[in-house]
Amino acid sequence: MKTIQCQSANYNRVFLGAFLAIVGGVLLLDQLNIVYIPDWLYSWPALLIIIGIYSGIKHNFSNLGWLIWVFIGGVVLVDDALPGSNIGDFAWPAGLIILGAYLIARKSFQHKA
Repeated sequence: MKTIQCQSANYNRVFLGAFLAIVGGVLLLDQLNIVYIPDWLYSWPALLIIIGIYSGIKHNFSNLGWLIWVFIGGVVLVDDALPGSNIGDFAWPAGLIILGAYLIARKSFQHKA
């Protein structure tokens, strides 16, 4: 059991190191004006999306917690990337309706089983 945990920790460390090296390389290319990266990609909503995707991958997308991170980050990011789109005016109420319907349906199905 301990070797599995050790292998998993090594894999996570290697994955994180590779990810950081790639991000650093892309940022360096952006600073050298070789690659253009939009400013909105450096924002906190993009970080929320990355956290959500990482959480989903880590848990094999078995729960919906990752989707909440991605939804919040996505709505704010679209509003920032497309000024005047007002996506948030509709997305927040729609998201709450969908979340409420999910909680009701999930509770109903659990009691029937």
